Amino acid sequence: MIKYTIKKVFDKAFPLEIWKIAVDAEQEHIAIETRDIETTWPYIYILDFQGNILLEHHPLEEKSWTLDNIRQHTVVLKAVGDSKPVKEGIILLDLHGKERLYLSDFILLETYQQYIKVRHRSFQSGFEKYINLSEHDNLSIGDEGLDHYGEEIELPLPYPYQRPAYLEARDIEDILWVSRTQDKTLWAYHAKRDGQYTLNLCVANTSNILSEQPLISGMSKMLPQPFFQVRNQIFLMSYNKREIVSYLV
Repeated sequence: MIKYTIKKVFDKAFPLEIWKIAVDAEQEHIAIETRDIETTWPYIYILDFQGNILLEHHPLEEKSWTLDNIRQHTVVLKAVGDSKPVKEGIILLDLHGKERLYLSDFILLETYQQYIKVRHRSFQSGFEKYINLSEHDNLSIGDEGLDHYGEEIELPLPYPYQRPAYLEARDIEDILWVSRTQDKTLWAYHAKRDGQYTLNLCVANTSNILSEQPLISGMSKMLPQPFFQVRNQIFLMSYNKREIVSYLV
């Protein structure tokens, strides 16, 4: 396995932790919403799949803004409220943090591959508009080309069946997770030692383990989801929510 360490992107002068991650598998971009641990103020980072920083420590105007997705070199932000999960307010940013479109009176309904679906706050239903993410100032109505996002992003699944023989000797705590890439099977599991957990990854073929790697060590609790996967590359967030690590498998 080849390891890409997408970390140390958060300057130690800023006590930040990761709140949200969005991925554009087509363009190989990762958008990260971080929050100041003390003030909860949001900052946006954008990286590529090799860990190169495209946008660093970009502050949002208010705490109510949050990351929705990244598509077509564009970061989609939406407003959230105390009484509403999503309220009116949408901002589209480019990869350099430049605001391309601000819709103060529209609610974000859904993000697609090429478009976002919005509705004016005056309407409870119907009257949807579709904004082309490649032409941010062009409002259009229609549903052509609305391919859903995320079709290349996969999550490993719990494996409730009998383990393969090559995993029988492993000390596996709780859930065994499985996913595939090309002709390889990826197995992820937690092991416990001296009261702490380690997340491990095994890469195997039909009968043998090809390689094995501890992904995260020294955890007091197990992770609810070990990683997400785009083709043959996996991504995971560190236990302290301050680093992202990727492996090419």
